[in-house]
Amino acid sequence: MNDKKFSIGAFILLQIALFIFSFGAVCSKMAGRQEFLSIPFFAYYGALFLTLFVYAILWQQVLKRISLVVAYACKGIGIIYGILWGVLFFKEEINWKMIAGAVLVLIGVYIFVFGEIKANKKTQKPEENEQNA
Repeated sequence: MNDKKFSIGAFILLQIALFIFSFGAVCSKMAGRQEFLSIPFFAYYGALFLTLFVYAILWQQVLKRISLVVAYACKGIGIIYGILWGVLFFKEEINWKMIAGAVLVLIGVYIFVFGEIKANKKTQKPEENEQNA
């Protein structure tokens, strides 16, 4: 597996990074609704670049603490943030298919992340397991 240990702090940082990244899609969609090359157009695209910049920095910090496999698997949670943004900013309605899809994504992320945690604990040396207990 990998030698990076799971920590709640790193997982929370990952969620913050994914939350910010998902907000970039809102900025992009809002920019697309503006007149081309207008001030609001540039403002929304500026906000998009800012969110991508912050996300890139946070993503690198996350990868120092969590394996790429786990971090990338969690990117699916962006679907849930997308649903949230759709309701809040674009007055979209949630239907049962969206909920079912979000639940499946959450189940998949849960199974994968906690499967990785268990696998990492099994591959640790016995003295490492005693220190983490």
